[in-house]
Amino acid sequence: MTRRDFTVSMLSAAAAMSLPGNSMAKTDESMGISGSKPAAKLPHISFVLYEGMTALDLIGPAEVLAGAQFRVDYVWRDKEPVHAESQADKGLVLLPTATFADITDTDILCVPGTSDPYKQIMQKDMIEWLAAVGQKAQWVSSVCTGSFLLGAAGLLKGYKATTHWTLLDELAYFGAVPTNSRVVHDRNRVTGAGVTSGVDFGLVLLSLIAGQEAAQAKQLVLEYDPAPPFTSGSPKVAQPELVTAVKAQYKARIKEKMPYAQRSLEEAALRLGVAPQ
Repeated sequence: MTRRDFTVSMLSAAAAMSLPGNSMAKTDESMGISGSKPAAKLPHISFVLYEGMTALDLIGPAEVLAGAQFRVDYVWRDKEPVHAESQADKGLVLLPTATFADITDTDILCVPGTSDPYKQIMQKDMIEWLAAVGQKAQWVSSVCTGSFLLGAAGLLKGYKATTHWTLLDELAYFGAVPTNSRVVHDRNRVTGAGVTSGVDFGLVLLSLIAGQEAAQAKQLVLEYDPAPPFTSGSPKVAQPELVTAVKAQYKARIKEKMPYAQRSLEEAALRLGVAPQ
């Protein structure tokens, strides 16, 4: 789908998207019922799945974006169940709808994160698929450490990007420009910060695709008006001693549980021809 066709199809769907409780609605013309002209092909979203992904990184933006105005696939190397990471003995299980072999191009590529992005950036088939599909996509996006996967695929070189605040500086290994913001939009790249930013990310991406009015209506339908019980949701507002303690704990866990972390970053940088500062 060309950028022009993509824009036309999104404009034809924007009115339906803005109707609360009517996400399935379309005009006759957008569905091609009138017979005057065929319907524009709906934009395609590929949400990437993988073992150990953070479920909320996917569910947040999917709730915002996966409506009747898009064709949606959840993509993995095969169609076996994928297990999201969990601290409990039983975690959320997700079912892919398509494989890497099935999807050779997409309009919107979205990659969720994980608490162990270092393992994932060594998944050769996934990184190669992201590189091939991402270079043709209209929009390339991620939530949390999903930006590590985009970066390892060479899709963030020279782009501003964000990720979970504890790992922000490590984006430099991929040639990205680490940017401390909840959502970062640089040309056709849109990246969200840690976990819960996925809803904000989804709304920003929706506004870029379908317009601000459609995004505002979606936000109202979702009743997204966060008022957290504590003012500790980001290092910008949390107490400095808490920020220091949490980051130290996170880094210690990486050192203990992920001894391959630094090596995976250095190998990615070498492969991409990047000399991180």
